[in-house]
Amino acid sequence: MLAQVLYLVFNDLFRICKSYYKSGVYIMSIPKVLAIHDMSCVGKAALTVILPILAACGVEAVPLPTAILSNHLAFPHVEKFDFTSYMHAFMNVWSQNQTTFHAIYSGYLALPKQIQIVEDAISRYKIKKSIIMIDPVMGDKGKLYKGYEHDMVLGMKHLISYADIIKPNYTEACFLCDIPEESTKIPTENTINILFENLRKKVHNIIITSIPTSNQMFRNIFWDGDKGEKGEVSFPLIPVKTYGTGDIFSSIIIAASLKQIPLSKAVAIATDFLNEVIKFTWEEKSNPLEGICFEQELSKLIQSMKQEDI
Repeated sequence: MLAQVLYLVFNDLFRICKSYYKSGVYIMSIPKVLAIHDMSCVGKAALTVILPILAACGVEAVPLPTAILSNHLAFPHVEKFDFTSYMHAFMNVWSQNQTTFHAIYSGYLALPKQIQIVEDAISRYKIKKSIIMIDPVMGDKGKLYKGYEHDMVLGMKHLISYADIIKPNYTEACFLCDIPEESTKIPTENTINILFENLRKKVHNIIITSIPTSNQMFRNIFWDGDKGEKGEVSFPLIPVKTYGTGDIFSSIIIAASLKQIPLSKAVAIATDFLNEVIKFTWEEKSNPLEGICFEQELSKLIQSMKQEDI
């Protein structure tokens, strides 16, 4: 299985990575993404999954850690190293080396002051036709994550105005729009419409994930600003606690956007892939804290992206 995955990855990279020498510089057609996230060493979340997922999609990821953690925060014990003071230093060196990016993709930020660092990265590296994706990681199930306060919400409200695409979950969308989430109730269509109306004032393309329904199903609903239309993909509840799924989903979306795959197709690919790997994780009865068992399905993701990459 591993040999098959490696063959498909490298075959895909050779197919799309057409380099040529011009004026003393190698020009690479493979897209390069600046990924501003934490590095959780154990538990397969954030950069630990973002790097292999983007590689499988034929995209180079350049990590800029916001924090380095021994494991993700759901573990009972965590050792954490704040990377804030190094982030500007890294960017300064990249600027000196004339490093460029086709997209900037931010996720978990350890501190509110890192929002200004993401804004600086956008100011430095955004070029014509580049894509800015913000995953406003703040909370779930009606609550902010441990350690987050309202100042992070205020900062995220400002940060998303720089984005071409945002991907909040339902809880995060409610915080961004100052709409209280009643976690015991199924959101009405009117509530969902209000969320999209508010977010569309700032952002061109929007995906709100994990919106609950009344029949053990969830919905990923999106607004495609290019087409001016809304759509959705539903998926069933699988009774397993998951970590890193939002990072996997967002990585597929940014890769698909760089390949000019329509948002509707991108959401379908990301939803189907996650449904498969969550189901496999549940069937394997693996420790949920260790993360989603996605590795064995990477070959399917590669094929899905190839079919749409015309």
